[in-house]
Amino acid sequence: MFSPIRFHFGKMLFLLVCLCTSAVLSAANPWVARHNLSAAQYQQFYNTYTQQGYRPKQVSCYSAGNSIFYAALFEKVAGPALVTHHGMSAADYQQKFTTYAQQGYRLTWVDGCGLNGAAFYSAIWEKNAAIQIARHGMSPAQYQQEYTTQSQNGYRIKQVEGFGVGNAIQFVAVWEKTTGPALIARHNLTAAQYQQEFNTNTQNGYRPTHVSGYNQGATDYYACIFEKVGGPAWSARHRMDSKNYQAEFDNHYYQGYQPVLVNGYSDGPSARFVAIWEKTPESISIAGIQHIDKTIGAYISKYGLPGAGVGIVKDGRLIFAKGYGFADKSTGELVSPTDLFRVASVSKPLTGVAIMKLVEQNKLKLSDKVFGNGSILGFAYGQTLSNWETQITVQHLLEHTAGGTNWDNNNDDGVGDPMFSNDGMTQAQLITTILAQRDPSHVPGTKYAYSNFGFCILGRIIEKVTGQGYQTYVKTSILAPCGVDDMHIGGDTKAQKRHNEVVYHDLGGGDPYGMKVARMDAHGGWIASPVDFLRLLVRVDGFATKPDILGAAAFNTMVTKSAVSSYAKGWQTNGNNYFHSGSLPGTGTVMVRAGNGLSWVFFTNGKSDAAAFFGDMDKLMWDVVNGIPAWPANDLF
Repeated sequence: MFSPIRFHFGKMLFLLVCLCTSAVLSAANPWVARHNLSAAQYQQFYNTYTQQGYRPKQVSCYSAGNSIFYAALFEKVAGPALVTHHGMSAADYQQKFTTYAQQGYRLTWVDGCGLNGAAFYSAIWEKNAAIQIARHGMSPAQYQQEYTTQSQNGYRIKQVEGFGVGNAIQFVAVWEKTTGPALIARHNLTAAQYQQEFNTNTQNGYRPTHVSGYNQGATDYYACIFEKVGGPAWSARHRMDSKNYQAEFDNHYYQGYQPVLVNGYSDGPSARFVAIWEKTPESISIAGIQHIDKTIGAYISKYGLPGAGVGIVKDGRLIFAKGYGFADKSTGELVSPTDLFRVASVSKPLTGVAIMKLVEQNKLKLSDKVFGNGSILGFAYGQTLSNWETQITVQHLLEHTAGGTNWDNNNDDGVGDPMFSNDGMTQAQLITTILAQRDPSHVPGTKYAYSNFGFCILGRIIEKVTGQGYQTYVKTSILAPCGVDDMHIGGDTKAQKRHNEVVYHDLGGGDPYGMKVARMDAHGGWIASPVDFLRLLVRVDGFATKPDILGAAAFNTMVTKSAVSSYAKGWQTNGNNYFHSGSLPGTGTVMVRAGNGLSWVFFTNGKSDAAAFFGDMDKLMWDVVNGIPAWPANDLF
């Protein structure tokens, strides 16, 4: 059972009237959906999108706490004249129904909700010639009797909505005199009964065409309509709280589904949702999705991961993104591909891009010295510098050839990673201490030794050259031009977690909340969603599919490996494949820009210490992309 999300709302009801006429409309952005809108927010949403040529398809009302809220679905399609109202009392609804019926309008949507013992209605009418009967304010028994009568008279149930008013359940329903495929309608089903009905009917070739959730006391109930019809692949969910509805919404969208029904209902102070989605024809195939799910599911199961986020790009187009498992196992909150993950050392390519941007702008050179006389940082981190320290260049730091084994991440020499020492120090204090205590073990440029500490220094170089904080510069000069506005330097503690960030789980590899993550900024501190990281990646990938923020010369320099290893400047290389992985307690990540036009990311919120964990992760994603039968032409960015 999902945990309730509590709301604190102001009180407001609103009435809206708008007449719309037919028009020839653009196919771009064909639908928009929102939920948990106050009446004022819904009014603004309505005004904005109807002015852009969208038409309301559904407006579900529900109470949470002491206010009424709305979930709305609009489509950019042509259609007949239309009129809609929301926040109507029962008397208002009856009066408007009568008036519009006389003017030739018929209901295409009606929903009800209860607040403070009174019923309120939202409805959409279109001008058509349907023969229609509608009833509202019915008890369950009255609805059953009305259903039987209208069915006998040749009317077909089109919509039924249940909702609580005080201690009673009421129904509003619409029938039309028409024929159609075999139909099954049920109401007052508990969640278990609805699930059984769902299983039985779908196994017999039916699909849900309408579902309404409602609550009485502590029990959820459902009214539903199943029809024996064909159509595109579909998916349905019920009893979702707000966070999990948003996660399911995002997961469906980034698999190529669009919503065809969203119904909100009250659950005391909270809201719950039921929804139905249908597959769009231009998106990745069901066979492709099943292959991805099976492959990733096996990896998650093998290593006992709480959750993961994945995204795949083909020729600059986002083809697929999805969250798997739990963002937080303790609450049952699901992972969404728009959830933020610590990306760990996948931060390094971003720092590499930032440095190369400054090189391209002639604000620094790769050959610039970092410490000592005439250098970028001078003596900011100590007056006493060794000969080898004064020889370090920007390029040495980018290629992990600056400090040798004394600055690397291994503990082979007994000193360990500088960035995981001296927790009480600031970045400046730590750099000063390491320069004083750990002289490079080799001549700079001659020994590859992977170094978080070296990239920490690169962050300080960016700050010195730009006069801005590292995060500020990267956000404004690198991420913003790529259309990315939700990447940040992460917090150290769980209390500092962002609202849309996953929870990191300790699988035996150390405390995820016992590190100085913010101090890691330039080498391992970023948090990002799979979707946003790919939004960045397609703008720094060297392909012509989307305009890059680096010129060809700067890109080629960035991915040219060093003289002593296959590591380039913030990027690992293998032929024309450029990639990086990342590891922190509670986090495992991989990012790949492949030479065949494919790119992908895979982020987890748990990490195994098994030796094969990262090798299997890399193989996993190659297996995923190599098993897709055909790449679609759509773009989900």
